[in-house]
Amino acid sequence: MFLCFCAMAVLACSGRAEDVLKIVHQGVERTAVVTQPSAAPQDSRPVVIALHGLGGTGANFRTWAGFDAIAEREGILAVYPDAIEQRWSYGRAIANPTPRIGGEEVDDVGFIHRLIDELVAKWRAEPKRIYVSGPSRGGLMTFTLACALSERIAAAAPIITGMTDHQRAGCSPAKVVPLVLIAGTNDTSQVYDGWLVPAGRLLSVPETMEFWRTMHGCTAQTGRLLPKREATDRTNVAVIDWQGCRVANSLRFYRVQGGGHQIPSLTTKLNPMSEQRFGLRNRDIESAEEIWSFVKNFELASPN
Repeated sequence: MFLCFCAMAVLACSGRAEDVLKIVHQGVERTAVVTQPSAAPQDSRPVVIALHGLGGTGANFRTWAGFDAIAEREGILAVYPDAIEQRWSYGRAIANPTPRIGGEEVDDVGFIHRLIDELVAKWRAEPKRIYVSGPSRGGLMTFTLACALSERIAAAAPIITGMTDHQRAGCSPAKVVPLVLIAGTNDTSQVYDGWLVPAGRLLSVPETMEFWRTMHGCTAQTGRLLPKREATDRTNVAVIDWQGCRVANSLRFYRVQGGGHQIPSLTTKLNPMSEQRFGLRNRDIESAEEIWSFVKNFELASPN
């Protein structure tokens, strides 16, 4: 067994035409695919920033992440940035080193900060309702943003990964960000129970959630098992919610029992990753819908 950060499958982009946002950061052009609802906006719009996994791109993640349908239905912006060398610079990496530009580490925190500024200034994004999500290495980047950009991020939704020990040690946000995590108990890529390598340690998912429970000040929890949709599905989903938190209903965990390094989805079309390689995929929930149902309840406080 070994620690690896998965490469997401590449599909041809289809469906609604996308816009490409371009930003020069650290002297290089950075890009993000933006899906806008077809209806003209009446007001500023919430944003979901969706971060692809290792080896992916914004365009291919867009084809199966599931956020485009939400963008059209809910009138939000779905934004799919591209990482340099197809891997996010989430901080001190423990595998697959962070990319470099001109001898310096890529500053992806700064890139996402500037991306948010651009979305607010030119795309009618609602600055109080910026949300971020991503799987695997995109999930690690999501944790980093929840720690480093808490004044800009209203809620975060990492998928199929825990944090690293370096992330935990360096996480001191100005405010605690509401967070929902989806992860499978049989994940052997971003190992559910954690993994140790010379460069550091991937925390287990329970350790990661305990860190955020402490950050949120939660004092109790409840759990419920979701009903199965397919008798042949060998996985199921337990939803764990914490109570007594400083902000009500601000911490949730979808524990996919028997699930592998997979994003739960009702249809194969919305998740092309091989079950033979990455383990079982749950078919009881559509992850993007569950994420939206959680994050949409939160917004940043207005400045004094």
